[in-house]
Amino acid sequence: MRRFARRAGGQTPQSGEDSFLDIISNMVGIMIILVMVAGVRVGSVVDSPPADPLPAPQAEPAPPEPAAPPLLAAAEAPRGEAEPTAAEKTRCVASIKEFVRLREEGQKLKAEVDRLNAEMLNVKNEAEGARAEYMGLTGEIAAAEAVIEKAGREKTASEQQRLEQESELRRLDGETERLRGEADRLAGARPKAKVLENMPTPLTKKVEGSEGVFALREGKISHVPIGYFAERVRGYFRTLHDFEKGTFEDKMGPYDGYLFRFRGSLHKVRTSDGRTMMNVVFDEGEFIPSAEIGETWDEARKEDSQFRQRLGMYLRPTSVITLSVYPDSFGLLREVKKFLLENDYTIAIRPMPSGKNIVISPNGTESTTY
Repeated sequence: MRRFARRAGGQTPQSGEDSFLDIISNMVGIMIILVMVAGVRVGSVVDSPPADPLPAPQAEPAPPEPAAPPLLAAAEAPRGEAEPTAAEKTRCVASIKEFVRLREEGQKLKAEVDRLNAEMLNVKNEAEGARAEYMGLTGEIAAAEAVIEKAGREKTASEQQRLEQESELRRLDGETERLRGEADRLAGARPKAKVLENMPTPLTKKVEGSEGVFALREGKISHVPIGYFAERVRGYFRTLHDFEKGTFEDKMGPYDGYLFRFRGSLHKVRTSDGRTMMNVVFDEGEFIPSAEIGETWDEARKEDSQFRQRLGMYLRPTSVITLSVYPDSFGLLREVKKFLLENDYTIAIRPMPSGKNIVISPNGTESTTY
């Protein structure tokens, strides 16, 4: 697509095109005048051939011809016109050649004029196309200017709206500061209220059925594997063959971060048929935790935590979750208790003294559920 830039002095593409068309028209007019002059010259040469300045050379007398028959001689007799001389014939031939040459030049000039007319028509068509393109560009420029003007008006309106919003925001900030100061003044004038969260606390009863024990120590929760070590101790008793000593002591583990140390005793029992048997009795077992045992509550409440995995081993309808709580973890107890109640677990709580490990014994006290 052509683009016509504005020229210096305000000249537009229209004025340049008119000048070019004027030049072409002048050239065509000059060529037409030349053709007319050439035609006039050819006509003057044919009508009045120029006089020969030099006398024509005398031809030698021709030998006499034999007499013709009377009738033929009468037929070929001249009609009163003189025979043209050789010079006149020469001038006539030259004039004819000049006429032919000028006619050919006229034809060439006419062909050139036709070509120039065709070019002028093409130029005119291009000029019309350029003019139409120019008018289209003018329309596009006008549309673009209208869009720019509209955007400018919208920007002005938007800027005004922004200023109004900033003014309203400053007013609201001032109102907020005033209200905050009023709230601080009122807060200092009366005691702060404490939000109490109520948790259900039904009547207590002794634990029956399966029991899972978790220790809450140093802000961490860990599973106490009582069932795991109970099975291992039963197997240990079945392999016991030394009955000379009355008592025995041994260790197992570690498992789940706990080392299990236990004691037992041997007792003679007389049966009804008079025989004597040795009865193995479990006296006491102590769970010794490792130094880095347990998970924080942020870790324990995740889906893949050890606490959630061990909790999944106990069925809600038939199991009781016992929480052995040390004095440094009563804050953690609140979160764990809330979680277990929300998930429909039955819970029991055992306060533990600082520095003491969890101990199980047939002579110990039973847990009490909520």
